[in-house]
Amino acid sequence: MTSDYVIAIDLGGTKIAAALADRDGNLSLPCRTDTPAHEGGAAVVGAINALVGQVRAQAHESGIDRIVGVGIGSAGVVDLAGQRIIASTDAIRDWAGTEVVSLVETAVGLPVTLENDVNAHLRGEAWKGAGTGKNYVAMMALGTGIGGALMINGEILVGPHGTAGDFGHLPTLLATKRACTCGRDVPHLETVASGPGLFAWYLENGGDPAVGGTRELEKRALSGDGLAARIYTEVAAETGRALGSIVNTVDPEVMIVGGGLANSTDIWWKPLRAAYQEQLVNILHDVPLVKATLGNAAALVGAAKKIWNRVES
Repeated sequence: MTSDYVIAIDLGGTKIAAALADRDGNLSLPCRTDTPAHEGGAAVVGAINALVGQVRAQAHESGIDRIVGVGIGSAGVVDLAGQRIIASTDAIRDWAGTEVVSLVETAVGLPVTLENDVNAHLRGEAWKGAGTGKNYVAMMALGTGIGGALMINGEILVGPHGTAGDFGHLPTLLATKRACTCGRDVPHLETVASGPGLFAWYLENGGDPAVGGTRELEKRALSGDGLAARIYTEVAAETGRALGSIVNTVDPEVMIVGGGLANSTDIWWKPLRAAYQEQLVNILHDVPLVKATLGNAAALVGAAKKIWNRVES
């Protein structure tokens, strides 16, 4: 019997990744391209279609021709019908309003699903990663920005406006004077606790502009730089308090932390875990805080799971 496969797409502001996926979420034939973010939505859809064609060609060379769908995890807010992008930052020009599903389906002749990339990330971790076997899962992804997602009774919670789990816009008690990237003139967690936010908070406190970014800042903190160590500790603790507050309000079985900052050393993780535990109410004290395990593959695995759910329903 010939096996069926799907194509998974992970679309971000700087790169688009693709892979072939089997029914068990195993990925193969990976490929990627730069996101034509400054060229507008039509160009981005064109890049998706080109990647689908590239994976199809590689699959054909490997003797695989039964590709039954395309699953896309994308930056931006997706409408409740899972058809188009309804809101987006300026990281991708004119991405909001793009009818992604209809455009890709027309171009590639396959069923297509679309969801927010962090929701896809959680779907992947819940299927094959740190949340395997759990039905109530919360996740925060910290990198260039801060995103989040919630799984309630085995289903991703989207919300009536498509923004459920957008934890980057929780308030912060750190006294930054910078407005949030969302455009509101108030300090949200992303303002200080994302990768760029952490570095900007360091500069705001008199840090050395010659430091090359968050990775270099962590090296300085580990080598004994007092200001760098203080910034890392207080931002990690602020993040831990936010994570604990999320657990207190949504009661998950596990709290997953992913994104680039999750690869930090104990100078970030130790104060984060301590603040998390301090924040939890007693009955939730045993809810584990765990690092995501699928890395860059998570959103691809999640996108594959969503399209499999559609084509097999």
